[in-house]
Amino acid sequence: MKTFSPSHQSPFELYEFSGSVEESGKNMETQVYGGGGGGATYRGTGGTAPVSISSRTIVHDQLFLSNAITGKERAFQLQDFNLAARKGNLLTVFWGIPSGKSSGSYIAVKNHSTEQTFYADKELNKLFIKGWIQIILLAIGAILLLSGILGGSGLIFVALGGGGLFFAWKRWDTAKKEISDFKAHVSNFTLD
Repeated sequence: MKTFSPSHQSPFELYEFSGSVEESGKNMETQVYGGGGGGATYRGTGGTAPVSISSRTIVHDQLFLSNAITGKERAFQLQDFNLAARKGNLLTVFWGIPSGKSSGSYIAVKNHSTEQTFYADKELNKLFIKGWIQIILLAIGAILLLSGILGGSGLIFVALGGGGLFFAWKRWDTAKKEISDFKAHVSNFTLD
């Protein structure tokens, strides 16, 4: 177990379990979203809204890992990793639990046999930066900047807006570097 302390997020503990694949399975789920198509006519005139349809495929991986040293076996239900693993491959599954919480998300899987590492980037990003704070900072910065430039509110608003945008960019840049360092840590993880 190792503690990571991101600059713009609560610290989290990194846990891992290593073992040989005893059995693995893969399922795909497709979610389809649609909307539009409504409309009306009145006395021969009218219109309809365009129909929009989108889909998303989610890959579910199921693993049974057995650790020869400890004798423990664990089952893992992973989502959106799309692992390449077969029976006998040696894997390490990593998950992060934020301080003060009792559970967390799976964030990485390293296949030591094929030397491949798979990440759940969406879950990983959540551990390093809060996206909603970034959106608020960008919105406030943009509003202040535009008020200063277009609204004639003056240089103070331009400076505040520019500063807000720079702060949002700096937070994201720092998080990207920390995520890159984290990925290097996981990629270099070896079994002793």
